[in-house]
Amino acid sequence: MRGRNIRLSILILIVLSLSIAALAFHDVNVAIPGLTTLARSGTGPLGLKLGLDLRGGGHLVYQADTSTQIALTFAGGIVFDPGDVREVLSKQGIKVAKVEPVTPSNTFRIQTALLNEAQLAGLREAINTDVGAVATLEASDEAKATVEQMEGAVSIIARRVNLFGTEEPIIQRFGDDRIIVQLPGAAGSVAEVEFGAAATPTTEMVREAVAGAGLEGAKVDQRGGKVYRIRASTLDEAKRAELRQTLQDKVGVISTYNVTSGIDDAKKLIGITARLEFKERTCTDQLCTNFIDRDIGLSGDDLDNAFAAQSPNTGEWVVDIQFNDRGAEIFSDLTRSIANKSSYRIAVFLDDEEIIAPVARAHIRDGRSEISGNFTRESARNISIQLESGRLPVPLKLVQESEVDALLGSASLQRSLMAGMVGLGLVLVFMVAYYRMAGVVAAIALVFYSLLMLAIVKLIPVTLTLPGIAGFILSIGMAVDANVLIFERMKEEIRIGRTLASSMEVGFSRAWPAIRDGNATIFISCGILLWFGNRLGGQLVTGFALTLFIGTVVSVFTAISVSRNLLQLLAWAGMSRQINLFTPEGGARPVAVAGGKQ
Repeated sequence: MRGRNIRLSILILIVLSLSIAALAFHDVNVAIPGLTTLARSGTGPLGLKLGLDLRGGGHLVYQADTSTQIALTFAGGIVFDPGDVREVLSKQGIKVAKVEPVTPSNTFRIQTALLNEAQLAGLREAINTDVGAVATLEASDEAKATVEQMEGAVSIIARRVNLFGTEEPIIQRFGDDRIIVQLPGAAGSVAEVEFGAAATPTTEMVREAVAGAGLEGAKVDQRGGKVYRIRASTLDEAKRAELRQTLQDKVGVISTYNVTSGIDDAKKLIGITARLEFKERTCTDQLCTNFIDRDIGLSGDDLDNAFAAQSPNTGEWVVDIQFNDRGAEIFSDLTRSIANKSSYRIAVFLDDEEIIAPVARAHIRDGRSEISGNFTRESARNISIQLESGRLPVPLKLVQESEVDALLGSASLQRSLMAGMVGLGLVLVFMVAYYRMAGVVAAIALVFYSLLMLAIVKLIPVTLTLPGIAGFILSIGMAVDANVLIFERMKEEIRIGRTLASSMEVGFSRAWPAIRDGNATIFISCGILLWFGNRLGGQLVTGFALTLFIGTVVSVFTAISVSRNLLQLLAWAGMSRQINLFTPEGGARPVAVAGGKQ
């Protein structure tokens, strides 16, 4: 028994140390060998992520883009390659959404941006010249987007944004053909600047230069040596160039200059669907510098799943893919026919750009494969998101981009934090005053609970909104509730004359059913709130339910593991002789025994 408690104590100390370490650093960036890189950073206290109501963020408005549908039929005998037409469209400056073959085999459907008569005439002439003789080319403007298409677009955008890591977004239809997307904390740009050897920068010099570039509200931090981080409002290309020039003029030569913007990353994922194509490549020379690619009808539409991972053989980042039944059958036929044939390749194209063209080393029957191409973790993740989320059911164009201020602001955050600290403090005072030494144990367990809860919220990460903070504060009450049940059971056992160690064991065993059932009802309530919140667009309800759910799980762990372990350690340390310190009555009361006197 003691060996078990020693092992549990070591585990508790490890968890406590990791929680403190996660909260001690504002930015967490840990590489886990063979798995992934854990990178967490937020704009709130302790590096927590804050929601729109507390932090503000990016505001995007998308509109359904009216397009032109073209039915193209070639003269007999023409071998059509969709890539050839895409190339013609690109040369004509026409944005193309898709090119797909239909029956009969020399007829194809093309969806492009809205075209006028002159553009259609120029397109027909270009296809005649560069591809082959056109028999018919009929164009019609696509009808207004339907309700089903707009709802589908909202659903896909929500999946992309959530996979991107932005929780608690606001995504909703606006009118008949527009979608509003608000992303917490996605506004603003971060510039990483490293000055050259000849420069002698100071933080004050950099601040003055940033202000001179018209960014008075920007935050400047020295990252070490001659490296500085500048956080500012969202910078467009012109503003980025102006900032760099001003820094060079007023501070010194810049060796590296990199600007990232969360809203830019989000826009790429929301509005772009990666087009993945697989082709059979036949090499006509030994080095495969000359080749012929054949379309086999296998594309991203045949994917069931795509996710970023690290290759177990090389450690490099790849995109693992799983085809559906149709795609798996095509891929199986392809690999069976060209396996171990050096003159054949599988050419993989993403948005018409070749990624990789490997030799098939084996017959792949189950449709599982991976795409490599010198990807970074982020690029592999972004590609997997674009492939996984599917194609938007209606073309969208960005018509408005802006920043939204916090709905409640920092004052509400400070009041919420103050409310949480006051609530925690009052609970601790009550527990210590009423339950004495057992209350001290509960106080230590609650401090452990608070640290572990904040660390989990940061590392998942959970975006904290005001309702989310309310769920966290409520879960503090849930955390102490289990301790109260245990201590009351202990008090009853002490009253009938049991020893401290025996009272602890019996008290825990008898309190556990009530703790289990009480928390089970909370889990059910949280599950219902999460279900309705996700389906009815109630992001605020979802945030409350999520933090309450996590808090309840952590509270059960601290009550059953931390509190129990601390009480047993106190019993072993000789506190059994001071049993009056563990009950409000001040000691055990005598009990009448049947048939005689006590």
